[in-house]
Amino acid sequence: MAQYLTFDEYVHYGGQLSEQDFAIAEFKARSRIDLLTLGRVQDMQTVPEEVKLAMMVILKVDAKYSADAQTDSAIVASFSTDGYSESYGGASEQTKAAETQATREVCKMLFGVLDDHGIPLIYKGLD
Repeated sequence: MAQYLTFDEYVHYGGQLSEQDFAIAEFKARSRIDLLTLGRVQDMQTVPEEVKLAMMVILKVDAKYSADAQTDSAIVASFSTDGYSESYGGASEQTKAAETQATREVCKMLFGVLDDHGIPLIYKGLD
């Protein structure tokens, strides 16, 4: 299975991951694209620019909201000043919201993009 976005393209678009970390992140992002497009990109001769940019959106969200990123930077869920109290958490809600927003953005980016057979990439078979 070919990559939808090469490491060189990723760096060109401003990506910050190391080449080793990119390999895993690219696979996860490609899997998400395949889920949203029902695998239509897999059979294309050339990966469209829109797919490459959609990959960047997914990679950016994953880098910020993945489990590893959440561990590195805890999120303050609540704070009170009178007796000084902080609660950490809320990561799952923020992660879900970020993933939902990324999915919407990717679908908008891929709207109207056709595969090699003229079928819209995000077509689900319903009108």
